[in-house]
This record gives sequence, C-alpha cells and structure tokens, in this order.
Amino acid sequence: MSRLILWIVLTLGLIALEYFRRREWRRSLVALGTFAWIVGLGFAGMTMRAVLPFFALHIVLLILAWGALVYYLYARRYLWWAFLLPLASLGLFVLFNFLEGSRYEN
Repeated sequence: MSRLILWIVLTLGLIALEYFRRREWRRSLVALGTFAWIVGLGFAGMTMRAVLPFFALHIVLLILAWGALVYYLYARRYLWWAFLLPLASLGLFVLFNFLEGSRYEN
C-alpha cells in the first residue's frame, strides 16, 4: 500500500515538474484530470474483487493507463484509448454480472 502512495506522489510531482519546466497550464490540467480519472477508475474497480480474473485484468489496464499518462507527459501524445480501457473492463464486468447474475443470491 505504501508503494502505491509513493507512485501517486511521484506522479503528482512529475506533473508539477513538467508544469514548472514548460509553463503549459493546459497540458498540466489535462494530466491532472486524466490522473483523477485513473484513480477514480481504480476505486471503482474495487467492486470487482470477487471475480479475480476481471480484477486482475482491470489492474493491468490501470497500469497501462498510468504508463500512457507518463508517455503523455514526455512525448506529448495523448493516447485516449488507453484511458478508456479500464472503463471497458468495468463495463464487461457489469455486462457479465447482468447476464449471469452475481450468484450470491439465496
């Protein structure tokens, strides 16, 4: 858990460093909004802990989105599809839960 907090602080520091280096406030706001989106999807993904394959897929896609954020900060290319992939895993989980049920009912 402490490593996760360290990665969050390092990402925020990287966004601040890029802002102070280039003084592009729009890029920094987009990066902060994207970071909030990734963290929000991370919290929303905790609902999938009961189904381990979906949860593992969601974690892998969150790491990919986090890497795309760092890529955006350095290469200045916004990979929008990478930030929607964790949302797709949540959508698949909800779809399968809707079709099959949660199997926890009496």
